[in-house]
Amino acid sequence: MKFSYKDLSQYFSESLPSVEVVAEALIAQAFEVEEIVAKDNQDWELDIKILPDRAPDIKTSLDLARELSAVLDQPLKSEYQELPTTQTARLKISFTITDINNLLGVELSTEQIISYLKRVRVLVETRGEQLTALIPPERQDLNRHEDLADEVARLYGYANIPTRPLKASQDQIVHSSDFVLANQIRQHLLNDAYTEIYGYTFTNQGEIEVAKPLASDKAYLRTNLSEGMKKTIEFNLQNVLFETDEIKVFEIGSVFSGGQEELRVAVGRGVKKPKINVEIKENKLSDWQNQVSTTIANLADFIKPELTYQAFSVYPRIIRDIALFVAESEQAEMVTELIKTEAGSLLVAGPYLFDTFSKAGKKSLAFRLVFQAYDRTLFDEEINQIIEKIILALETKGWEVRK
Repeated sequence: MKFSYKDLSQYFSESLPSVEVVAEALIAQAFEVEEIVAKDNQDWELDIKILPDRAPDIKTSLDLARELSAVLDQPLKSEYQELPTTQTARLKISFTITDINNLLGVELSTEQIISYLKRVRVLVETRGEQLTALIPPERQDLNRHEDLADEVARLYGYANIPTRPLKASQDQIVHSSDFVLANQIRQHLLNDAYTEIYGYTFTNQGEIEVAKPLASDKAYLRTNLSEGMKKTIEFNLQNVLFETDEIKVFEIGSVFSGGQEELRVAVGRGVKKPKINVEIKENKLSDWQNQVSTTIANLADFIKPELTYQAFSVYPRIIRDIALFVAESEQAEMVTELIKTEAGSLLVAGPYLFDTFSKAGKKSLAFRLVFQAYDRTLFDEEINQIIEKIILALETKGWEVRK
């Protein structure tokens, strides 16, 4: 929605701060100011995205001015300072000061909490320790005392709320049997060199239709894992390093069939040569009960602290092959080490020895190299320079590079 800075200013008894300060205040309160456009008459137009929870009460310039009054703690003109009454309130919420303070982890006074709520046009009636909040009709997002605590928190300032450790639970943790079994299956397949994938739950066909789909091809809940897995395998087969490489993947996820949700496991394999072949087996999670080790039962057993995450590059790779003749007695490992040394940090995979044969008393070795950067797209010219450097080092050793 678009709002005029001048229109907003007319509701205040004092001048608003600069349009930049107004925009920052709204952004800090979970609004999205997408654009500020200067107008000819010394005005500015603010293009503001109103999030769904505030859509019912932010429809006009006056509505936004009331929000600004709350977040800037700057009063409106008296004729716009309307508060709900017992008769006009949409809802009455009972709460105590302790309720609010316990939720936020602070020690605010009754006066402070009432003041914060009044800024968002919530009138608080007191009767001993019990308080009653009168909610204005347009605030459809305020329905329980937790919502009131959230309003107090954002006006008090999230940065002012101290962090504190949570108390450790003394209860015995019992893991779901499905959780344990799923992790046993996961470990079993990872040990067999399978890679886990996560497919889309939403698809273009199924038995259960989504009321408000994000896209036309995601209007249903999936009835199986296999269809999405087949597409994943076929896509990856187009990008294998060697045409004889095998793709091995699995997925553990929910499907929706017969009006019910069910956990299943799909295991798939695919090869490109000698011909494209994809095989997928899909079972209920429970069908694996007797197929995996039952020794892993605790969450700690699945955690491997010695493993560290390594980011992957989102930029395309460049693949190069180098073939050369060496003496029959020469070891391929020596050639591999020399190539690695000369290739430098842009070599992310390889050299892979993928072909070898003997001819006229010499041995041919063919290597595949994969270059990739983590911060940019590589150009053929810079990789060509690295290849020339590698070739020069190989030839210096007396080896004959095949061109």
